[in-house]
Amino acid sequence: MRRASVWILVVMVFAVVAAGCSRGPSDEAIATEIKARMFSDAQLKGAKVDVTAKNGAVTLAGEVPSEAARYQAFKLAAETKGVTKVHDLLTVQAPQAAEAAPPEPAPEPKPAPAPAKRTVKRAPPAPVVKAEPAPAPVAANPAPAEAAPAVPPPPPAEPKPVKVEIPAGTTLAVRMIDSIDSEVNRAGETFHASLDAPIMVDGEEIVPSGVDVSVRLVEAKSAGRMAGRSELELELSWIEFQGRRYTVDSSTYEQVGASRGKNTAAKVGTGAAIGAVIGAIAGGGKGAAIGATVGAGAGAGAQVFTKGQQIRVPSETRIDFQLQQPIVVSYLPGAPAKRRNR
Repeated sequence: MRRASVWILVVMVFAVVAAGCSRGPSDEAIATEIKARMFSDAQLKGAKVDVTAKNGAVTLAGEVPSEAARYQAFKLAAETKGVTKVHDLLTVQAPQAAEAAPPEPAPEPKPAPAPAKRTVKRAPPAPVVKAEPAPAPVAANPAPAEAAPAVPPPPPAEPKPVKVEIPAGTTLAVRMIDSIDSEVNRAGETFHASLDAPIMVDGEEIVPSGVDVSVRLVEAKSAGRMAGRSELELELSWIEFQGRRYTVDSSTYEQVGASRGKNTAAKVGTGAAIGAVIGAIAGGGKGAAIGATVGAGAGAGAQVFTKGQQIRVPSETRIDFQLQQPIVVSYLPGAPAKRRNR
């Protein structure tokens, strides 16, 4: 029983000692430690700093000579054992400007002594002789006066692009460059052509004649060996103007050939008639005669190959298309357009 009491007493002593060690330094010891560290620091040795501590929270007040000294004081306080928080209330002393001594006034100059008056005998005035001025020398070859450099005129202002809408229903006259044959060509092929007449909007020329045009073959049927007729259907694909290509939605040009079943003379005559129509579209008169010749050849060819009459659109044929949808064209007035040489 006595031995157990001794062990209890030893345990209580150790608990009291441990509790005293774990509490850490007091607020007074913390403040004293911080003041000692500041006194030994070169930046804070002459500073007036008031240090107080409460429950581990330290408050610094007073003045320090610079921002560097203020930071050093805060750092020393924060690194001190037992400090939990630092309140910085320090202020930095304003630098005192040295008073400039007023400049000494410059000594006033002493007035010079007045010269002594002397009596001078003057000689009688000499007679005045008027001298004629000598003529200015004349250069043998006088240099012309330099003309002022001419100021170059300002460059002309660059033209701005203009947007114009070509309305639906506008007629586009096209001159074929490639020839088309219902017996040879197939649907989907495109052919070269050029604009045969300028496109006008409100009396103003928008797209000049001669620009590139593409014609697409929509339908191509060749006459059968014993019966049937040839069919040809064309439409515009695009127009190229001032470097830009515009897609065109146009009406179609259709041509239907005569069916097989008539004699050779009838075929030849019908071919000549169709050729005359195509030639008339191409320009009338002379074109009609050329078209009739081409049509007659087509009829004779149909008999040789024992096929119905084929449809041929020769080069230089003029075809008119109508726009189904309007086109918005952007162009530079006065700029040259790319024209196709025919």
